[in-house]
Amino acid sequence: MRTKKLLTIIVLVMLISVAYGTYNISLSDFRLSDQNSSYLGGITWSRNLTTSFEIAQQENKPIAIYFWAIWCQYCAKFQSDTLGNPEVKKVLENDYVLVAMDLDIDRDVARKYGVSYPPYVLFLDESGNVVERIAGAVDADYFLPIATRVRDQVRSE
Repeated sequence: MRTKKLLTIIVLVMLISVAYGTYNISLSDFRLSDQNSSYLGGITWSRNLTTSFEIAQQENKPIAIYFWAIWCQYCAKFQSDTLGNPEVKKVLENDYVLVAMDLDIDRDVARKYGVSYPPYVLFLDESGNVVERIAGAVDADYFLPIATRVRDQVRSE
């Protein structure tokens, strides 16, 4: 019985080493956040809310705050399917000031805006007023019209 377990472990180690050698995967290639930014859904998000409000006022753009967490399974799907959608990505990157808040780190901001679970997106005007909320992992067909409407509303004010 011990021999069988030992052989199983040896085979698993060999498979892992072959896979690692073949694909040369490094955990350092998977960066979600650093001190200044988060990299989610193929988009760069600021982590500084104060600076983001200043930029929004200068550029007359709304702010999108994305609340997420590393442990959130729905966030991963939302990031790949919704935020990764080319149309959604284009609107967000061109027409919004983007901020990402990690619910495990930025608890005070989440509490301030009444956010208790991820994924959650808040759309704010440049003064910090909440214009719209999207709770949960919605699809791109639901997300895009809201993002477009908020953008147009804030621009017209």
